[in-house]
Amino acid sequence: MSQNTTREMLLKMRERYGRRGRLGRGKLIDEVCEMCGYGRKHAIKVLGGKLPVAWAEKACRGGPRRRYGDAERQVLKVIWMASEQPCGKRLKALVGLWLPHYEAERGSLEAGLRGRVLSQSAATMDRLLAPCRVALGSRRRCGPRPGSLLRKMVPVRTEHWDVAGPGWIEADTVAHCGESMSGDFCWSVTMTDVHTQWTETRAVWNKGQHGVRERVAQVEASLPFAILGFDSDNGGEFLNWHMKDYFEGRAVPVEFTRSRPYHKNDNARVEQKNWTHVRQLVGYGRLGEPEQADLLDALYAKEWSQFRNFFCPAMKHLRTEVVGSRKKRVYDKPLTPFDRLKACAQADAGDIARMEELKATLNPFELKRIIERKLRQVLNSPGARRLKIAA
Repeated sequence: MSQNTTREMLLKMRERYGRRGRLGRGKLIDEVCEMCGYGRKHAIKVLGGKLPVAWAEKACRGGPRRRYGDAERQVLKVIWMASEQPCGKRLKALVGLWLPHYEAERGSLEAGLRGRVLSQSAATMDRLLAPCRVALGSRRRCGPRPGSLLRKMVPVRTEHWDVAGPGWIEADTVAHCGESMSGDFCWSVTMTDVHTQWTETRAVWNKGQHGVRERVAQVEASLPFAILGFDSDNGGEFLNWHMKDYFEGRAVPVEFTRSRPYHKNDNARVEQKNWTHVRQLVGYGRLGEPEQADLLDALYAKEWSQFRNFFCPAMKHLRTEVVGSRKKRVYDKPLTPFDRLKACAQADAGDIARMEELKATLNPFELKRIIERKLRQVLNSPGARRLKIAA
């Protein structure tokens, strides 16, 4: 028999199989074994729906019934998309924080559905969202060439900071150059606190020494803690007299160090933020107009900073365990940078109270809408349109 004939016959016999008693089912099994050459166990699984019929349908899933389905997926998808598609572990940590804002905008969830959304494990969330994930494009060049100024005067940090409080900063820059590093374009300056993961980003035109120093000063003024140490790569935008005087020419000097040349993992915490805080937002296109740097800087300084530091949990790498020939990376519990800051004994109570009041006025979904609107202004500014037309 052809596959189509076998499929039609088995589908009919499956319907009869469900209505027959024990003796009737036995006769149907005998018929299937004789016509199709199946063994009895295989015929029982086919007629019972646990195996596909002639490769024409999916096998029925064994085990208990699924607890989560499309209803839970739709709620998770909205939160997952708005929070910049975090992994399951980070999504599990932020669902409870975002769900009240979701219900304020879209209406209250039925009690059972709300409980199921909150009770899912991180792995279950990853499985539910698997159909929603989109493959990310390849990465392109994103870093500056190392500079040579003041290398002997700025010490190399030879070991990772083991700190118990805020103030120890790693810094890096990201080029918005598109396919070519030639000409003038925007750069992003990213600064990450090692202990709290508090991250601030600013945009600068052409990463000049004065411009980068001004952006670093703006970030320092906005931080809810004092800078105790500053570690950068070997680029000339950081290793210059302006930056050295800025950190060391004060009453209490800031420890100014640099990483080893061509060792990106020395600044691993800020390097990973180059993706989550810059590339994931702006992408890899060329921002070749000065007005784009101003618009992007305004977005970074307010809404993007509030969105990331108040509502997006981050995980910190604790250690790597070696089990046989395998390595297992162990991370701490996902927490937002603001939650980590609140847990610090060095945090100022007055600053924390003011930030709590600010957070209470914020809605992550509204912040995301403002971010998208401002981002469209950056990418579609008059200067950018002139650049596209000229190209």
